[in-house]
Amino acid sequence: MYNKDTKKDVRYMKFIKKNKFTIIAIVCFLILMLLAVQIKNVFFPSDGGAIYGDRLDGIDKVRISKSKLNKIEDKLNENENITEVDTFIKGKILNVIVTINDAVSLEDAKNIPNTVVEQLNGDQKDFYDIQVIINKENESSQFPIIGYKHHSKDNFSFNKDREEQAEAES
Repeated sequence: MYNKDTKKDVRYMKFIKKNKFTIIAIVCFLILMLLAVQIKNVFFPSDGGAIYGDRLDGIDKVRISKSKLNKIEDKLNENENITEVDTFIKGKILNVIVTINDAVSLEDAKNIPNTVVEQLNGDQKDFYDIQVIINKENESSQFPIIGYKHHSKDNFSFNKDREEQAEAES
């Protein structure tokens, strides 16, 4: 009275009974692997993703070339009060580090970042944040100062003004 389907069912049942520990081990391994992937996703959600997320979308259209950075450095070096200039880009921040001689006043130093902005075109000004760090050759209580311009703003803002602090120390 056995039909073909019944014979197959019996064969499967015998196979399962014979290899039940192997099947249990495989199922447990698969469950553990799925749990491990889920745990990894919880603790490392952005693994392999872009560091800056989508903030750099469109940077290819307004990229600042190495020749543009050299042009900025050359323009700043035309000022006889500037002794050293270094420029580099990190993400969407244009960093400029300037060393000036000791004769330059704080107010004159605050005009230096405008030279950097003048060298950029409109799209670059609207995309990049600009940070200018101004040091003096010798140690000073008013320096270094940092000027920062957000891409949506027109003017630089400087770290706390140290002029009052220097007068208080005198």
